Amino acid sequence: MKYIIGLLIIAGLWACSKEDWPDNSQSEANLFAVPAGATGEEAELRRGFFDRTGMYLLFSDTLTAREVNGMGGKKEVYTKVHLEWNMVSTDQGIDSFICYPYKALEEKKVVTEFVEREVLVSVPEMFYPYSLMLLDRLVYFKWNYGSYNDPVEYSFYAGMQSTVIAVSNLSAFTAEEKEVLKTNLVGSLISSNITAIPDDDWADFYSYSDEYYKLSFKYEVPTPIEACGYLPTYDIGWGGPDFHSKEYDLKAYVEEIFKLSEAEFRETYAEYPIIIDKMEEMVKVLHKHGVKVYE
Repeated sequence: MKYIIGLLIIAGLWACSKEDWPDNSQSEANLFAVPAGATGEEAELRRGFFDRTGMYLLFSDTLTAREVNGMGGKKEVYTKVHLEWNMVSTDQGIDSFICYPYKALEEKKVVTEFVEREVLVSVPEMFYPYSLMLLDRLVYFKWNYGSYNDPVEYSFYAGMQSTVIAVSNLSAFTAEEKEVLKTNLVGSLISSNITAIPDDDWADFYSYSDEYYKLSFKYEVPTPIEACGYLPTYDIGWGGPDFHSKEYDLKAYVEEIFKLSEAEFRETYAEYPIIIDKMEEMVKVLHKHGVKVYE
């Protein structure tokens, strides 16, 4: 199945000019996988990660670099992972990401080991992304009314082709900082792939705020929105998402559950019994699908 998905993704990665088209006389290749002839510690690190997890491991957004003959002579053509391609994005090809790879192999080993041994053990396979890109930094530029906004750094980003985890100098983290990072990453991986859980399983969770999902605009939700069963996570004004949709309702609860302990959650929202009830319903569903939370 992963091989088929890889071929479909590759079809969208090639440049549009004729000279950059793939040679149909050559066999298809999955550009996310380590080339068969590649040797060295990084190649083995990536192969081993895939063998153990079923996910492709990347340390850069560049998949291939090749030399082609064009009308102006030879030139380098790069095949890249397009992080800006996202099913919910309205600015495809305008928003921009800059990826800063780790400079040393040892850094790549440290982060890979942390993600595999500390994070992924708490994430059921159904929530795994197609590929995982581990970077030192990920900087995002959003196109807004004719110019780019100030850059924003992401430590986690879930794209269609790859999910990015960007952690600088993990070796310097204290045990407490690593524990916080682990919890955040587990929650982010599950939140970004929460649709892997069948919609029918959320029937009881949805029932509490069902009448509000049908509203045309989020501003029609009565205030305080917490009394309607919504968390304030995505209620960020005109430029924010439709927090009242099922999608963002689920995301908000997953993120808050992993952000707060059960005692903290109950204390924070003690004034709104509907939120406590929805939290309990979500925990039941997560437990059903192997997610260990509030145990």
